[in-house]
Amino acid sequence: MKPIFFTKMEATGNDFVLIDNREGMFKEFLRSNGAKEIIKKMLDRHFGIGGDGLIILEEAKGYPFSMKYFNCDGSEAVLCLNGARCAVDFAYRLGIINAKGKFLTPAGPIGFFHQSHAVSIEVNPPTEINLNLVIAIGQKKHKVHFLKLGVPHTVIFVDDYDEIDILKLGSAIRNHKTFAPEGTNVNFVRNDEKELFVRTYERGVEGETLSCGSGAVCSAYIAIKLFIVSSPVLVKTNGGELNVTVDDRLYLEGPVNFVCDGTYYL
Repeated sequence: MKPIFFTKMEATGNDFVLIDNREGMFKEFLRSNGAKEIIKKMLDRHFGIGGDGLIILEEAKGYPFSMKYFNCDGSEAVLCLNGARCAVDFAYRLGIINAKGKFLTPAGPIGFFHQSHAVSIEVNPPTEINLNLVIAIGQKKHKVHFLKLGVPHTVIFVDDYDEIDILKLGSAIRNHKTFAPEGTNVNFVRNDEKELFVRTYERGVEGETLSCGSGAVCSAYIAIKLFIVSSPVLVKTNGGELNVTVDDRLYLEGPVNFVCDGTYYL
């Protein structure tokens, strides 16, 4: 059995397994046919370490590191912003970055600022913005807003924020033909003056997570676009609070916490 050293971290309740693969020891495994199933097992909360996602740090030309991200269903995603904030803290603990800089993701470079109490990241504005789409779920029509921030997101403003059946409605929107073939993450939002309350059904997790960084940013971006709130925005999730600033670029700031180090055997 091959030992894999990992770190567990969480960012507003979004929890991740992180592996330092700058020496390439994990690359052969990632190319193997069985990698997806092993990642699923690794992130299983009963039969593995448990986590919303797996983050792999690798070498990158011109950057201190690059980040690969895998959902808990074993699929790879180009971006995870809460994961990116954890990756920054992980890299800082490893001594490979200073407090400010950039690192590489499949979605492009991401700027960061590491503080003792929080990590802030900077990303480009979203693309493929489609406001006021109307989709039918059963007999009911819903007005939603779609955008891409590396990964696809749909934002829907709701009154019954606490009572909504997020698994049922989230799954229906996530798999709706309008968003085929990629599908979409789904953010249910309630606004309260300068604050937003956001619950997210995550694609790849296929359920609700305590927090979603890109979902928070997308929700704030749409709310600002629709003149519901103004920047900066406090976004409250079930896992904690995030601060989103929308300017020429987008900024997400929030806490990151170390959970544990460990060894996983392949």
